[in-house]
Amino acid sequence: MKSPFGRREVKLVLWVVLGTLLVGGGMLLTVRLNEAIDERIRVGAETTGEVVHVGRFRISRSFSANRLTVDYTFDGVRYRERFSSELDESEFHVGDVLDVRVARTDPNRAATPDGYATEDLLLQVPTLLEGLGAIMIMISLALIRTGPRRD
Repeated sequence: MKSPFGRREVKLVLWVVLGTLLVGGGMLLTVRLNEAIDERIRVGAETTGEVVHVGRFRISRSFSANRLTVDYTFDGVRYRERFSSELDESEFHVGDVLDVRVARTDPNRAATPDGYATEDLLLQVPTLLEGLGAIMIMISLALIRTGPRRD
């Protein structure tokens, strides 16, 4: 007895499964990154930093990212790091002062209570994974539904 599903349908179902894995991976990564930021805020050494540059980057119609370049001093050494976050309601301007929590073991790794963190955490990756997975699922399901049928 021959299978009612052709190779095309099986491939499209595998694309749906891969898209689902990407969405799930993005969600898990979001949780891990939020935990890392919370940990930096909880145990990091407190200092203040000054915003020296603000950049806003539109990645898609519904997703943008903020990038702040912040100068801060820790143990007498001055650091300039890029902080990033998803677009939020807060508007930062050059010259604004931020509370910065710095990792005691590596002063180049820091976070703010506003959810900004140094770019070693790659905060935009989870959203990109989730978006890519959702697009893969939608396209595959549309192709399964509208594709040619073999009799």
